Amino acid sequence: MSATTGAKTYDVAVLGCGPMGAALAGNFAAKGHRTAAWNRSPAKAEALAPHGVSPVQDIDEAVRSSKLVVACISTYDAAREVLAGVTDWSGTTLVNVGTGAPAQAEEWQAWAGERGVPYLDGAILCYPPQIGSEEGLVLYSGSPEAWGEHEQTLMATGVHSALVSGDVKAASVLDAGIMGAFYVPALNAYVEAATYALDQGVVPETFNALSEMLFQTFAVMAKESVAAITADQHETDIAHLSAYAEGCRAGLDLMQAMGFKARLLKAAVENMNEAEKVGLGGLGFSALTKVARTGG
Repeated sequence: MSATTGAKTYDVAVLGCGPMGAALAGNFAAKGHRTAAWNRSPAKAEALAPHGVSPVQDIDEAVRSSKLVVACISTYDAAREVLAGVTDWSGTTLVNVGTGAPAQAEEWQAWAGERGVPYLDGAILCYPPQIGSEEGLVLYSGSPEAWGEHEQTLMATGVHSALVSGDVKAASVLDAGIMGAFYVPALNAYVEAATYALDQGVVPETFNALSEMLFQTFAVMAKESVAAITADQHETDIAHLSAYAEGCRAGLDLMQAMGFKARLLKAAVENMNEAEKVGLGGLGFSALTKVARTGG
């Protein structure tokens, strides 16, 4: 109990009880942390009571009574609107795991700093059912001191969760790069490929088996690509970019002739065509980095 107000106190309060917020709150409680939850529609917070989560209807109370506040509200702008009325931040650390741009993470750090609130920015790179499991992954960036104080609580989100940098925008950059620029387009390309192959009579077992083999190769090539980009060394005696381009152009023509849009393959071909035009065809695939920037 609080010595001054007589109100209950919590280790963590989760603001926003959508699927991800509910998963976070339930997981914190299951891991033994005294957990409160607030939502604009109180019924969603109340639905978590059977899971050991205390619903709180007043957001000011939720913040005031908690050592750690995790805002899981759709966007940074929506979260700012929700938190605008909070009057007492004393003794509280704020973590925002909503969706926003790196520049917004810096704005939030400044906003929190004006109120004397330690701040961590967060990026969730998993699905709600994976929170708290071996597949759970939430990246944090910002105040090392805040992380040190709340590491045990925040690590409850998953064994791979981590503070990735003291630079507050790092988690957002990784979210945009890994999830936005890679995972979703890659999954999109895979769905396009699977649709084509299965429509042509390839049995699912065969497609799955070949996919697993290629995923292993991809993991190796991904690390090699990062090393090549870092060192700006793209020479290869294995497979030149032009060889990839030639094969993909033929594949694109084939798929489009058979009525498939192949949008992701088309985009890849456009990238490789541009790279060849500027003389990169004799280098390795990682040389595409040189045409990745606007005006590059």
